[in-house]
Amino acid sequence: MQNWQWRLLDSQNLAIDLDKKLTQELMFKRSFLRDRLPDQVSFSMDDAAAFQNFSDYLDSYSALSANEQFKIALHATALVRFGKLMLPQSWYFKFGSFGDERAWPKDHLFCSLNSGTSQADFLIIEQDERCSLCMLVDETFEVGGFKTMQRFEVTRVLNDRLQESQRHPILRDTSFTSQQWA
Repeated sequence: MQNWQWRLLDSQNLAIDLDKKLTQELMFKRSFLRDRLPDQVSFSMDDAAAFQNFSDYLDSYSALSANEQFKIALHATALVRFGKLMLPQSWYFKFGSFGDERAWPKDHLFCSLNSGTSQADFLIIEQDERCSLCMLVDETFEVGGFKTMQRFEVTRVLNDRLQESQRHPILRDTSFTSQQWA
C-alpha cells in the first residue's frame, strides 16, 4: 500500500495505481467527487486505515469473493477520502426498525434498504446520529420503479430507513423474556 496512488484517468474516472503496471479503475466520475481534486495523490495512512477496516469487516461478514471484497473496500475508501457531500434521499426507502429510540449498532456496516419494489444490501461508509452514507454491494437495485442503481453507487439516508442485512444479522436482546416471569 505504501506506493499506491490515486489519480484521475483521461475518462475522468478515479483510479488507483497499485503498482507500476496495475491500475484499478473505480466507478466514480470526477463530477461525483469533491471539488479541486488533484490529478494524482498518494494513498495516505488514513486511507490505509479505512481500507484495512473495510477489508477486515468484509472478510468477517461477506461471502463475496476476495476480489469482490477488495474492490468494495477500495471503492469505500475512495468515498471516505474523495466523496462529495450528499443530502439524504430517504423518501425512496421504506422505514426500518431503527430510529431515535433504537440506534443502529455501530459495529454493523452491512445494512439493507427497501424501495418498496426491491430490497438490496449496502455497506455503510459513514454514519452520524441522523444519516448514513450507503454504498450498494449487490449487483443492482431498483429504486421506485424508475431508476436502477449499480454496484458501488451510493445514497445517503436517514438512519430510520436502515434495515437488517442477513450478511451480518443483528442479535436480539433476549435478556428479558415472558418465560422468565412464568
